[in-house]
Amino acid sequence: MYILALETSNQAMSVAVMNDHDLLGEITINRKQTHSQQLMPAIEQLMAASALTPEQLDRIVVADGPGSYTGIRIAVTTAKTLAYTLEKELVGISSLAVLAANVRRTDAIIVPLMNARRNQVFAGGYQWLDNNWSMCSMIGTLTSRHC
Repeated sequence: MYILALETSNQAMSVAVMNDHDLLGEITINRKQTHSQQLMPAIEQLMAASALTPEQLDRIVVADGPGSYTGIRIAVTTAKTLAYTLEKELVGISSLAVLAANVRRTDAIIVPLMNARRNQVFAGGYQWLDNNWSMCSMIGTLTSRHC
């Protein structure tokens, strides 16, 4: 299954292509240009470098926050447009869950943090349960599930 993944919720922007669990390529850009100027060229470059056509994609995955409102809108709109026009599956995933998934599977609670500006952070607690990352709690919300 070929997957195109988009992440623009933070200052850095990332695009990746995977075949099942194998990473075929990724581009991460951390420049002061806006994501709206960088995202489509990065997708085109990565697809060409991976020798894939958009029609070969099976799923499009997009980080849907928390993070920069404008950055999220850019990636979600791009992902929805691609999924609709290509008739592909669209999946949203938490930007914090993506950060937690970079940690080796452990019984410990992982708490990824993202700068929310104005001396605030986005944070969430995740734990590896039942062969999957599970959200334990969300700091700053009224409802939470504790591990």
